[in-house]
Amino acid sequence: MRQASNVRRQRQPAVIAGMKRLLLLTLLLSYMSVFAAVDETTKPASNAAASSEPVPVPAQVPEPADDEVKIIALLQDSSAAADIQQLMVDGKSVLSLWRKESYGRLRGAVILLHDIDVHADWPGVIGLLRRELPEYGWHTLSLQLVDGEQTPARIRAALSFVEEKTDEPIILLGHGAGALAALQLAIENKSIDGVILIGLGDSTATGLLEKVEVPVYDIYGAADSLEVRNSGAQRLSEGRRLVRQEASELPRYRQFVLVGADHSFSQQSIALLSRVRGWLQTYYDEKSSLNVSAGSEQKP
Repeated sequence: MRQASNVRRQRQPAVIAGMKRLLLLTLLLSYMSVFAAVDETTKPASNAAASSEPVPVPAQVPEPADDEVKIIALLQDSSAAADIQQLMVDGKSVLSLWRKESYGRLRGAVILLHDIDVHADWPGVIGLLRRELPEYGWHTLSLQLVDGEQTPARIRAALSFVEEKTDEPIILLGHGAGALAALQLAIENKSIDGVILIGLGDSTATGLLEKVEVPVYDIYGAADSLEVRNSGAQRLSEGRRLVRQEASELPRYRQFVLVGADHSFSQQSIALLSRVRGWLQTYYDEKSSLNVSAGSEQKP
């Protein structure tokens, strides 16, 4: 018995050592399997996967600009609703505001083109003029414009509409960007009899004056932006040259700078109306006298 007991004592260290080695090996294998799993998730994709085309994402269809829709809704809910006149441009209905003369004697028609970021009844300039000029014998059509290439098409549609309403002179009146559009269209369209520019700040307009064959009245405020004032000074110099060069009965160019007026004529709107009305009256009177003179010369 004592001998068997001694044998067991001699085997115990070996058994314990073997168990330790087995535990260590188990831990080592477990660690390696965890490391392999982590490495599998972080290594780069195979060449086949990397070279495959990405799944195409459907392109988002841009929503149509709703600014004009909002403006139309605004005008339909305003006092201008009674003057709404729809025009057709490229198969699309375009809003304008039409008001007949209320003086009792038709002198002509004025098509009004507003500045950017405003609308066809914007107060201060376009809204005031379109409502007040009919009281002095002028039909008015204020056209809703959009930024882009459709502006000339809309102006031509407005001209066609007005031409059906009167045989008297048709004047284009533009404010800011609308003034430049009026000047550009007057070069190519012989239906236009005169142009009124208000607050025009584009320096390229100076080079257009020589190409315009109708009288131009140029108004801007002394408190307008530096860009408007500088371009106005350039146009004045060019306009004076044209007047000296041609010396016609109807001067091709006149300019007036309204003291204290800003770009929107917020404190000078009545003075602006007076200046525009005065030029229109002078234009009509001079045009009428020329027509009478021409008629007298034709008599035997």
